[in-house]
Amino acid sequence: MRVGLQDKSVDDSAARVREVREALGREVGIMVDAHGTWSVRDALRFARKVEPYDLAWFEEPVSADNLAGLAEVRRSTDIPIATGENEQTRFGFRDLIAAGAVDILQPDIAIAGGITECQRICALAAAHERTVAPHLWGSAILFAAGLHLCVATPCATTVEFSRGENPLLHELVEESFELRDGAVLAPQRAGLGLTLRREFVRAITVA
Repeated sequence: MRVGLQDKSVDDSAARVREVREALGREVGIMVDAHGTWSVRDALRFARKVEPYDLAWFEEPVSADNLAGLAEVRRSTDIPIATGENEQTRFGFRDLIAAGAVDILQPDIAIAGGITECQRICALAAAHERTVAPHLWGSAILFAAGLHLCVATPCATTVEFSRGENPLLHELVEESFELRDGAVLAPQRAGLGLTLRREFVRAITVA
């Protein structure tokens, strides 16, 4: 769920988290994403207010470029800190880990250098006892690549899957991704296992 400057205040964001936890109970994981909109002070205030609600992660509490700020937030809370969706190559993730700024690495395969580079990022995460949750908010091709990465990588523990309106995810290919009991089923076909809908591609192509 989104938090941060979209809300009226830190208290407003914390109240929304409390209401969601009360509605869902303790069995459902809750992740929050501030999209780098808070100052370190406000991120720390929020973290203190929501610690009783057992968040699975706190994503980009401050600007992703503020390594010292991310590290300060991480040191001050036991909520896992997630970041990395805009990092390019394993070297950006190396710096996040070295700064003590991240628990959950979120490489976007389309940004971070493709499947091979993301495998290297996963190896880096495993060596430092971090986990990986690929950033997959895009097309069916990106999602399939991220799903394959997760299937092949023990430290990749979470797959982001949008249920919202997104033609590039839900209409671009013939295949659909099957969800069962909160999990995405592993692909069985060769390669990425996708068949492009050529008519859809032509319809959205801009000459």
